Amino acid sequence: MKHVIREWVELISGPISMREQDQQVFAHADLPAVNDKLSMTLRLKIHNHRSNWATIFHKGRINYTFYKNICTERLVRTPILQLTPNKSALHARFTGNWDRDAGIHEPDDGLLLNKWYHIAYTLSDPEKRLDLYLDGIWIGFYGISKVMVQKVIFNDGPLHIGCTDHTHSSFNGEISNVRYFNWRLSPEEVMEDFINESQKKPIAYGSKIALIHVYTGKYLAIKGIKYDFGQKDQQYMVVCSGHKIDFKNNVWTVIGASDQSIKEGDLISLNKIIGLKHHEIGYYLHSHGTSNHENVTPISKQQQVTICSDRGIDNDWLIQRYNFTTSYDVGHLMNGDIVSLYHINTNKPALYSNTVLLGDGSQEVSCYGDGSEKNNKWRIELINRL
Repeated sequence: MKHVIREWVELISGPISMREQDQQVFAHADLPAVNDKLSMTLRLKIHNHRSNWATIFHKGRINYTFYKNICTERLVRTPILQLTPNKSALHARFTGNWDRDAGIHEPDDGLLLNKWYHIAYTLSDPEKRLDLYLDGIWIGFYGISKVMVQKVIFNDGPLHIGCTDHTHSSFNGEISNVRYFNWRLSPEEVMEDFINESQKKPIAYGSKIALIHVYTGKYLAIKGIKYDFGQKDQQYMVVCSGHKIDFKNNVWTVIGASDQSIKEGDLISLNKIIGLKHHEIGYYLHSHGTSNHENVTPISKQQQVTICSDRGIDNDWLIQRYNFTTSYDVGHLMNGDIVSLYHINTNKPALYSNTVLLGDGSQEVSCYGDGSEKNNKWRIELINRL
C-alpha cells in the first residue's frame, strides 16, 4: 500500500503583477503528488473588473478518446478557480465522472477593487466536497450527492496561474503566496494560513534578516575559517549551518548597493541590487571570479562565497523572488519571501547551497546556476530583536 505523505509547495511568493495574457505554468511533476485530495491558497488583488471570465488558476488537459474512428474531446480541469464577468465573484469548479464542470458559482457578491484577499480552495473525493474560503471565512461548498458512483477526476496536466489559452484569459491585478497542498486543509488550517499571511511585514534598508536555505532548512552563516588570499585580504568562509537561528553567526543587515545612496527605513523594491552586511563581524557578503580552478569551494569546486571587509561591486547582489519572470512586477520584499540572489559582478550566478557537507557538518555555499534550481531558493526571516 502506498501512503501519501503530506506535502505542499509555495509556487509564487511575493506579489507579482498579472495582465490578461500573463501566465505562470508549473509542470505536474513539480507539484506534490495528489491521490484524491488537494487544496490551494493564495492572496489576490484585482485592479479592474473584466467584461468576460478571468482565470486565477487552472490545472487540466484535454483527454481524447477514439471509438469507431471517431475522436471525442473531453476537457478535464481539476482544480479551476475563475472570476465571473463584470463583478469578479468567485467561480470554483472541478471535473467529475458525471460532470466536467461541477462546483460553486458566485458564493460572494464579488471582490472589491485594489483590496488584498486571501482565498482557499479545498477539494476531497473521499469526503465528496469542495469548499471555498475568503479571508479565512467559509463562504460556500459543493457536495457530491451520489457518493457511491460519482467521483472527482484529478489529472496530470500542468497548473496554470493566470492565462491558459486565448479563451481563458488572466485577471488584471496582483497575486502572491500561491500554495499547492496534496491534502484537504481543515478550516483551522485555512485560518492559520490566512493569519500567517496577513501578518507579513516588509523588508527595509537597515532590516536585520536571516536567510534560510529552503531545500535543507539551514541558515546562511559565517565560519571562523579564513580563505588564504594574502595578509591584506582577509575573507571568511560562508556556509549553511544549523536549523535554529544563531544570533551571532546568522544575522545580516540589508544595505544598499556599493554605489547607491539609500535611506535607512525605506522599503526595498523588487529587482533591486542590494548588499548584505554581517551584523556581528561587520563584513560584507562577497563573491569573486575563479581562474584556473583557483578561488573555488573546497569540495564542489564552485565559485566561492565569503565575507570581506572591503566595500565594492563584488559585494552587490540582485535580489528577486524565486522563479520571477515578469519584467514589470511591482511591490516590495516581504518577510517570508522565497528569493534568489544573483552576484552582479560575475555575470549573475545565483547564491547556492546543497547537501555537500564540510567536516563539521555545515554545508558549502557557492555561486552556481541561473537561480531556477531548488538549491537557489532562500527564505527571508525578519529578525525583530537581537
